[in-house]
Amino acid sequence: MEPRPIHELAASCGGQLMRGDPRAVVRRVTIDSRRVQAGDLFVAIRGERHDGHRFVAEAVQRGAVGVLIESGTDCSETLDSCVVRVEDTRRALGDMALWHRRAFDIPVVAVVGSNGKTTTKNLVASVLAARFRTLSSEASYNNDIGVPLTLLGLDRSHEAAVVEAGTNHPGELAPLLEMIRPTVGVLTGIGREHLEFFGDLDGVLDEEGVIGEHVDGGGVLFVNSDAPGIERVTSRARVPVVRVGCGGSAEWRVLSAAVGDEGTEFSILAPVREYEGKYKLRLLGKHQAVNAALAVAVGARLGLSRDEITSGLLSCAAAAHRMQMQRFGGVRVLDDTYNANADSMRAALDTLKELPCKGRRIAVLGEMCEQGSQSGVLHAEVGGYAVSAGVSHIFAIGRWARIYGEAARHAGRVEVWEFDDKGAAAGALCDFVRNGDLVLVKASRVMKMEEIVEALRLRLKGAGDSDCAGGAGDCGCGCLRGDGKPIADGELAGIGTKR
Repeated sequence: MEPRPIHELAASCGGQLMRGDPRAVVRRVTIDSRRVQAGDLFVAIRGERHDGHRFVAEAVQRGAVGVLIESGTDCSETLDSCVVRVEDTRRALGDMALWHRRAFDIPVVAVVGSNGKTTTKNLVASVLAARFRTLSSEASYNNDIGVPLTLLGLDRSHEAAVVEAGTNHPGELAPLLEMIRPTVGVLTGIGREHLEFFGDLDGVLDEEGVIGEHVDGGGVLFVNSDAPGIERVTSRARVPVVRVGCGGSAEWRVLSAAVGDEGTEFSILAPVREYEGKYKLRLLGKHQAVNAALAVAVGARLGLSRDEITSGLLSCAAAAHRMQMQRFGGVRVLDDTYNANADSMRAALDTLKELPCKGRRIAVLGEMCEQGSQSGVLHAEVGGYAVSAGVSHIFAIGRWARIYGEAARHAGRVEVWEFDDKGAAAGALCDFVRNGDLVLVKASRVMKMEEIVEALRLRLKGAGDSDCAGGAGDCGCGCLRGDGKPIADGELAGIGTKR
């Protein structure tokens, strides 16, 4: 961040400097005592599992120039640092970020939407970085802690910023956008997210649609024109709207997309001829073409050349656990374990279908959380859709495994195993896969399904291209079974339930 005297930061959030030199310079703001460096301001946040006030002493020992704590908290452990007191440290963090953001007159892009936020944020940031020194959100720092920490990272060297903003309850998005003050808005799409709290698609539209009301005057809003109910969003916009998508209403129109193991190639019809034609990505899935087209349109708006945009797209790699292709011996695994709702499940299954596969297409599906009263219907929808996407074997895990299974079997020929326990599912899957198989692993974040991917990696590592990926290459079966014996389709040694 741009260095600031601590008294200015205290004033920006209504804090009271209780101890220390008001001229002491803060060079960074952090909430993680383990990462504190000399010159940092440590903000003690009370969370669901941890209270940052317990780590104030550690932060001071690591060199924090100051600590931000809540009223009523003992500060006897902070004798060697400045102390700022506020009523609510979480709110104070946002207030400091809002104040800091106002000091920068640069393009700031806010990325919102039901699906694809982090990927689109990364694509836009990668494109802009081809010309500008660009700040972007780390990972999925998109809530009332992540957004202010991102904004507080701005310094005079930055020429652009790309900030992701997320929501899972009504009313959460608007305060984040007020903090970001975007000059460019990007809406990746509208889908059936967090229905436990939003109720239905109308609730999602009401929440995500606030982006149109929070782009600064003189700015522009880019939207996925294929999103359901998008006109409800655009009607609220106070700035010009640019439509990007596959349909006829799109000004930036994706004409075609093809997916291979190394990425996705797509072509665009653009309002400016310079930007028309083919582009390549290192990301998997036809749905990534619209995300990338949004990045192309933003880049063009901010004056980047076709060559700069092309280079930026190619330099963007898949984010962790988001359609990452892993190769373990002769088995390929699509790790899409970061999160899930019905729409992102369908997109992932489409990608599984589109990729070349010499063996079997296997879907490992966990729970889609926060779907409220629609949970049963949506899990059934995904189970049936998996069969239409060419999946031959489904490993269903969690409370809704039976619903996945019943819907899949009703939809067509498919073998389904249902598991209550993720560990049992991982063991059975490791015993089942064989060279040539393509495996999709996907569920909501709380399921931590990356542990299944890791189990596959540990079992398959070193397998190379042998006939038996399990290391028992002399069995000649192409399988992966702990005892090296052949395992037939439909036989999982009694683990789980096959129906």
